[in-house]
Amino acid sequence: MPDQTFASSAFTRTILSHARQVGLCEEQLLQRAGIRQSWLDDQHQHIPARLVEQLWRECENAGVGRNFGCELVNGMATSCLQGMNILLDSAATLRVSLRCFTDYLPRVTNHVLAELEEQDNEARLHLRPVASGLPHFFALDAATLSLVRNISRRVGKAPAELFRRVDLALGQAAGDWLKGQGIDVEGGDHPCLVLPRAMLDLPLLSANPFLHQSMLRHWHVAAPHETRSDSLDLARHWLTAGDQPIERIAERLGYRQPSNFIRAFRKQFGITPKQFRLSHFQACNDHA
Repeated sequence: MPDQTFASSAFTRTILSHARQVGLCEEQLLQRAGIRQSWLDDQHQHIPARLVEQLWRECENAGVGRNFGCELVNGMATSCLQGMNILLDSAATLRVSLRCFTDYLPRVTNHVLAELEEQDNEARLHLRPVASGLPHFFALDAATLSLVRNISRRVGKAPAELFRRVDLALGQAAGDWLKGQGIDVEGGDHPCLVLPRAMLDLPLLSANPFLHQSMLRHWHVAAPHETRSDSLDLARHWLTAGDQPIERIAERLGYRQPSNFIRAFRKQFGITPKQFRLSHFQACNDHA
């Protein structure tokens, strides 16, 4: 079942569980979205992102309210996401926790790229689409509100004490909840959580060094369906979706030495990561 972008079967089960709670028929949704029930039985299975997008649309077509994605927040502790939440909760500081989130989100879905940007006195957590076009706003709402609530919980602060503002993509329905929490909301090309940079140094209430190291070892090796080729395809997205240093991309993909990543990338695609990035931006400039 090859597909360049995916969401985990655990996340897909979460969508279906919430759909059942609001009275939708799971079997009909799966059939209309083209998702096989057998794919959901394997917690490590990757579901093609285009099919998960169709699942969101089928929920919308079935008449769920605009806040369907916002309401999904309470069900986000699936078997896969729960493990990630333990990893993020047990980190020493908020910065370490968010770095783990950006590093390991591709194990849950590579349909969205999470990037933590630190600049001047601000920190911004971006949720950018990997492919052209934004994910369905239900998915963006679920992700945005889950992050706001979980990050606030981890440091023991009210959302308005922690976040300066949240940028939402066109069509998202999360604005009412955020404004109700006292958070400024602005429009943007993609969801972005903005907080003072100093907040990244806050200790987490559930920090546990031993547990965190154990979870890091688990997440480092628990990728039975991820091949080196898949990782290099993901590297191409990271090289063109932002300005991450090549050394950072190599680290995120599990290469201990950037030179090993560069060799593997050149063997796979015939050019180095730097040449690939330069050729991409040159092509963009030529068509501007």
